[in-house]
Amino acid sequence: MKWMGQTLTLLILIMSICFFVIAIMVGATHRNWKEAAKEANQIASSAQARLNEAKSQTTEKQKLLAAEKFSRAMQIAQLESQLKRANEEYRSKEEQLRKESELSQQLVSQLEQAEKRLAQQDQEVASLKLNNDKLVDEIADKFAMVQNLTNQQFELSNRLESVEQLNNDLNENLAIKERIMKANGLTDSDFTDDITPPIDAFIVKVNDRGDAIGISAGTDDGLRVGHEFDIYRGDRYVGKARITRVDHDVSVGRTIKDFMKDRVREGDHVTSKF
Repeated sequence: MKWMGQTLTLLILIMSICFFVIAIMVGATHRNWKEAAKEANQIASSAQARLNEAKSQTTEKQKLLAAEKFSRAMQIAQLESQLKRANEEYRSKEEQLRKESELSQQLVSQLEQAEKRLAQQDQEVASLKLNNDKLVDEIADKFAMVQNLTNQQFELSNRLESVEQLNNDLNENLAIKERIMKANGLTDSDFTDDITPPIDAFIVKVNDRGDAIGISAGTDDGLRVGHEFDIYRGDRYVGKARITRVDHDVSVGRTIKDFMKDRVREGDHVTSKF
């Protein structure tokens, strides 16, 4: 019971505090409604004046905004025109760049071809230089040869003078010889008829006795009647014979008995070289 009494006392105290606070709040909010209405009218008039001023300012600002919009529209139109020109210039520059790129590629291709031709020309120049060096060496050799030939020509000229002098002397001696031979009734053949010329022939015919023979050489080979020649059979000496009759391609001879070592046969070798 004591605890309940305490709780009720505390509850009454709390309720008393609440009523006191409510009374204070009601007293604080109690006003004179006329003065409040007057104050509200003043506030409304002030708000209306501010509203009118704001409307006036809004009208001015709208005019300024309209002028600004017009100015901005003009600027936008100018900017659009400039943008259009810029786009056209851009497209023009882009086309020009494309053409210059194509031209640049052509120039690069031409440059590469020119470099290839230059490299080829360098090789040709090197080859020509090598050939030129060879030609210089050949010219030097030719020049040395010409000098040598010039010296030889000079020597030959000197020899020619000597030969001409010797020829003149021989002509003089020959003229003297001809006068002497003419005075004695001699000819050149008188000194050479007895000399057997070099022959290389074969026996083509032998008579039954073996002392008359035919050989395969005649006046075309320089043989004359009286010429003598040796007869061989291989390396073996057979004998000697003398021409008794001669034609242009065949001759008739007779063996010389004192020189015969064997009987002559057809096919034996006839020569005057030994």
